[in-house]
Amino acid sequence: MDQKEKQLMKKKLVTFITVGFVLAVLLLIQYTIQKEYKHAGTGAIESAETIESTPTISVAAARSDVKKIKIVNTTGTVELLPANVTASGNVTSDWVLETKPEFPVNQNAVNQMAESAIGTKLRWLGEQATDMGPFGLDAAKAEVVVTLANGENRTVKIGKPTPDQTNYYAAFNNEKGIYLMNSGDAKQLLLSTNELFDRKIPEINVRSLKSVEVFKSGKLILDVQAKTNKQSVVASLPGAHLVPASDLVMKYPVPNRDVYLEDFARSVFGLRDGAFNVTGATIQIGSVVEEKPLDLGRYGLTPPAVELKIQDDQNKYDLLLGETSGDEVYAKFADKTYIFSISKASIQSLMTFEPTKFIDRFLALTHIVDCDEIVIDTASSKFDVKINHVPLASGQGAEEQNGTVNGKVIGVDPLRRLYQMIIGLSFDAFIEPVDKPGDLVITIRYTTKQGGKTVTFYSYNDNFYLVQVGDEPAHYLINEQAIAEVLTACNDIMADRY
Repeated sequence: MDQKEKQLMKKKLVTFITVGFVLAVLLLIQYTIQKEYKHAGTGAIESAETIESTPTISVAAARSDVKKIKIVNTTGTVELLPANVTASGNVTSDWVLETKPEFPVNQNAVNQMAESAIGTKLRWLGEQATDMGPFGLDAAKAEVVVTLANGENRTVKIGKPTPDQTNYYAAFNNEKGIYLMNSGDAKQLLLSTNELFDRKIPEINVRSLKSVEVFKSGKLILDVQAKTNKQSVVASLPGAHLVPASDLVMKYPVPNRDVYLEDFARSVFGLRDGAFNVTGATIQIGSVVEEKPLDLGRYGLTPPAVELKIQDDQNKYDLLLGETSGDEVYAKFADKTYIFSISKASIQSLMTFEPTKFIDRFLALTHIVDCDEIVIDTASSKFDVKINHVPLASGQGAEEQNGTVNGKVIGVDPLRRLYQMIIGLSFDAFIEPVDKPGDLVITIRYTTKQGGKTVTFYSYNDNFYLVQVGDEPAHYLINEQAIAEVLTACNDIMADRY
């Protein structure tokens, strides 16, 4: 071998040694990274793409394999059993809580928790860890023990979430292997029993209402009851108004007054026009505050600030509302022990309604087809308005009206305007009954096909008369100007100025 060949061989050897050294360094770096990952977890997978092909395991093959699920998390313990059969004897795939809480639970939420426990797929990272701390598994957020029908226990521990929050680190059967659990399943298993609370409230249909009572600090402020609906026959007189039909009557604070349904639903429950169902979307329940409180006073519930007793033809409940805490109000049902929260905004109308805003405020509203005579007496004058009912040739009960005032014949239009002015008299305010009214000022007597009614006006102050309707106590106030306009119209008719 000559000198030139020796030099070439030497160069090849140097190159080989150099490449080998570089490879050795790279292998050493890789080993160091893997070692750090195993012990510190800093190399946890952060991309779903990296774990798509990793091995997966399931805690249980099927629901029928499971006897019991026990979940211990930072909020307490939840134990679930397969229901198999409902109370009525029907087969079901539902799950039930072994210890039933005082409050109703959301069945869908219970089922989702159980399915997350037995149906979740654990994906192995392909690594073993001697230090579980970096994964949050030395003091796990939750431990799930699934007891199979054959008595075998399978345990899953849930640690902290991965950096991208799409998974949680998990361990299976106390192995050193690190797994990933989908965040959706993990969060279900981290719920407390209180978070399984069913936020529904019994639905009430205002149109089928039987009764409503509202109390403030133990004192009755509203009593509305169902009544028989009555409605007059439509008259042919142009512009005549029907007596508003109502299925409800107020008993307190303004007794025996018809309740206008839409106004009532809007004023008391904040329902939009045309809506009549009081549901969980109306009274918005939040979360369980305390399951078995020892002191209701700390929640402002002895007595409650507001109490709502309500019943329709299907449901009823007695709801107590206490103190406000931020944007929520403490509440409970009278026949239950648990305390829960309600959105303050959702019950604002219930807390602040004005009873006279949704009732019939007319003093003696009567349809013209039912009215025969109205007599107005004052200290200085008397007006006798008589209404004649003339059947139309078309028959079928249709009629038209004409009339007289103190014997003077008046036309259809003047009669209509005067009649509507008189029956349109309505009270402006409601006060506590006055036992000894002031001086009698005016009396209006109505003669109808159903009988008679007398409305009496007494002096009260410079602007209002005190009004008594029939045998009721004198407890209405009406502006003097409204009465003055009726008397002026009657005088104008007699003087041919109307």
